[in-house]
Amino acid sequence: MMQRIRAVMAGWAELLRAVAGAPDYRRYLAHMRATHPGDRIMTETEFNLARMSDRYDRAGSRCC
Repeated sequence: MMQRIRAVMAGWAELLRAVAGAPDYRRYLAHMRATHPGDRIMTETEFNLARMSDRYDRAGSRCC
């Protein structure tokens, strides 16, 4: 029963991160391993910094 509750809560957490636009490192790892097996994989910190840079360092991405 507790495993089912944890699974449901993990699903909700993943959904909320997707809606909020938070980067998903696990999905990135799965993609890289499946489609780019010989390429270097970023660390989680590098991945998060790259996603935040992609999101906020573009022209027109800020209001002020």
